[in-house]
Amino acid sequence: MKRKSFIILMGAVFAALMALVLFVDGLPALFSSVMAFPFEQLGVALRALALIGNIGNGFALALAIALSSLPILSVLRHKGEKEYLWENIVLCCISIVVFITLFSMANPSKIMSVFPYFTSEALPVVKGVLGCTAWSFIVLWIILRLVRMFRHGDTNKLLCYLRVALHALCILFVAVIAISCGSTLLGSLSAAQKGMDNLMAVIRFIASSLPYVFDIGITLSLLTLMDAYIDKNEEDTVRLADLLSKRCCLALGITAATTAILNVLQLLLSRFLTNISVNVEIPVVSLVFILLVLILTRLIVENRKLQNDNDLFI
Repeated sequence: MKRKSFIILMGAVFAALMALVLFVDGLPALFSSVMAFPFEQLGVALRALALIGNIGNGFALALAIALSSLPILSVLRHKGEKEYLWENIVLCCISIVVFITLFSMANPSKIMSVFPYFTSEALPVVKGVLGCTAWSFIVLWIILRLVRMFRHGDTNKLLCYLRVALHALCILFVAVIAISCGSTLLGSLSAAQKGMDNLMAVIRFIASSLPYVFDIGITLSLLTLMDAYIDKNEEDTVRLADLLSKRCCLALGITAATTAILNVLQLLLSRFLTNISVNVEIPVVSLVFILLVLILTRLIVENRKLQNDNDLFI
C-alpha cells in the first residue's frame, strides 16, 4: 500500500473510532461500551427482528447461527491439517462464544437471570465483558495464525508478513489513541468546569497521544528502511537506518520529557484549574517498541560497516 493511501486509511480509522467513542458517551443505550461493538449492535438488530413475530424470531435465530458459524468455514477448509490444529480449536471456540454473545446481547433479560446478583446498572459492564471475551478469542486466533505464518515462511514471505504486521501495528497505535486517549479526553471535557480545564484536557490528550504518534512515525520510517533493504540499496539502507536511529533517540527524549513538562504546566496553571492530575506516566509499550527499533537500526548500521571493512580487507 502506498504511503499516502495508508495515511488516509489511518485517518479514516481514527475518525471512525473517535465516532464510536462519542457514540458510547452519547448513546449509552445502543453503545454501552467500546468492547461490546459490534456484537451489541448486532444483538439489537436481532432483537428487533425477533419482536416482529414467530417468523421474525426464526429468522433472527437463523441469522445468529449463521453469523457465529462463519469461523467454522475456515475449520472445514483446513480440516485434518496438523499445522492448523490449534487455529481450528480456537475458531470453534470463537463460534461458540460469538453465538452466546449475540444471543445474550439480543436478550439482555437472560443476562440478568444468569447473574441475579447484578443490578440493571451493571448491564453495560456485563455486555462489555461479553464483547471483550469474544474479541480476546479473535486476537488469540490472529496471533496463532501469525506464529504459523512466520514459522513456515521463507525469507521473502517473512519480509512480506513483516510489512503487513507493521501496517497493522500502525492501525493498532491509531486505535489506542482514539479509544484510550480519546475516552480520557471526553471524560475530562465533560467534567470540566472552567475554560482552562478544557484547554488542559486537550493538552493531556496530546501528551498521552504523543508516544503513539512517534510509534507510528517510526514504524513508517522502518517500512521505508525495509524497502531499501529488500531492494539491496546499500547506501540508502545505511542512511535510512542511521536516520531512523536518530529519530528513535529523539522520540525517547521527547516522550520522557513530555510528562515532566505537563506536570510543571499544571502546577503553573493550578490557580485556574479545578482538577489537577500530576503523575509519572510511563508509556512502557511505546518505549520498549522504540528501543527495539533503535537496537535493530544500530545492528543494521554496524553490520554494514563490518561488511565494508571486510570488503576492503579482501
